[in-house]
Parts: sequence; C-alpha cells; structure tokens
Amino acid sequence: MTCMKTYLDEYKAFIFDLDGTLINSEKYHADGFEHAVEKLSGYRLTPAERREFFEGHTNEFAPVLAARHGLELDPDEVLNHKRKHVSRHFQAEIFPGVEAFIEKWRGRMRMALASNSPRFFVKQALVEARFIDLFESVITADDVARRKPDPEMYELTLKNLKLAPEDVMVFEDSPAGVAAAQAAGCAVVMIENGAGRSVDGIARYTWKELNQF
Repeated sequence: MTCMKTYLDEYKAFIFDLDGTLINSEKYHADGFEHAVEKLSGYRLTPAERREFFEGHTNEFAPVLAARHGLELDPDEVLNHKRKHVSRHFQAEIFPGVEAFIEKWRGRMRMALASNSPRFFVKQALVEARFIDLFESVITADDVARRKPDPEMYELTLKNLKLAPEDVMVFEDSPAGVAAAQAAGCAVVMIENGAGRSVDGIARYTWKELNQF
C-alpha cells in the first residue's frame, strides 16, 4: 500500500469519485431505486434498505430484495426505471468546499474522475456542476468490466494519466471506493459527507478542512 505524502502538492494528480464525494447525489439514486421497486412490485423500501442500497448497485441489490421479500424483480427492468427517474429529478448539489478546492488546484494539479455511475449520468452531473471540462480522464461504469471495489477503474485511470500509483491522491467517500483505490496502490482520503462511513486507518476530512492543506 502506498504511504500518504505529507503535502498534497507532492502528488502529480488528483483522482476524484463523483457520487457522495463531489456532489450530493446518492439520495437521487436511492429515490430512483425505491421508485422502480415500488412501481414494479408494489414493495416500499425501508429506511435501512435505502442505506443498504448505497453500498451496492441496482443489479446486485434488486435480486437480494426479491429473494428477501418474495418479489418478482428483473434487475435490468429495475435499472431502466431507476435511471429514468434519476434523469427526471436529478439536480447537481455540489458539496460545500468543493468549488474552492477545485479553484485552488486548477492549473496546478492534473485531475481525473473515476465513478461507479454510468456515463449518461456522469455527463449530466458534470454539465450541471460546470465541471465538464475539468478532468483530463473520466472513467465510468461503462468503461470497465468490474466496478469498485475492484481496482480496474483506478488502474485504467492511471494508464490514461501515464502515472504510477504513488503519483496520485484519490478522494473517495465509500468503503468500496477506498478498497478500489488501495488495491490499485493509490493513497486515498475519505470525504466526510454526513453519511457516517469510515474505514479503519483512513483519514476523513470535509472539503473545507482539505482546503487548509
């Protein structure tokens, strides 16, 4: 595992996750999933199941719900309904401190994005957040065979940047994202976004705190 450098300016590039890291979007994904499940089966997710969904993906969690409650759910159909719902209702809510952090490092640090979300959503989010021209590499779920926690997404980003793992700092908000970054050999910090997630041994900061580095 790569040890963290003392100062952020010792890295050559930053790689950012999107959902829950740069933008407060997870609620839209959960709303879309909940809407799709209820529309297709009549079942309404519990608050605990909404939180459970955050740690997985539609194609993974839909079969779990179906088996748990005896529902008839086609994961692809759930995903289709979920995506339509998200597209209709999504608004890019940038976390406090993100824009100041970006402006501080723009032109000084190479930047890339690695997101478990599909390309259509990532593009929509980046356009609405006015980040569409910010990243020299954008990797989405459509570009890899395996999402995080598999390291493929970060390995592909490193290949695009032509950098070694020790050259980059990754910003993530989820245990799956942290695991992916670590498996690729990258240093990583977690963004404190109010969800209460943590990983032993990984520092957590708000964006406002990171602006002090």
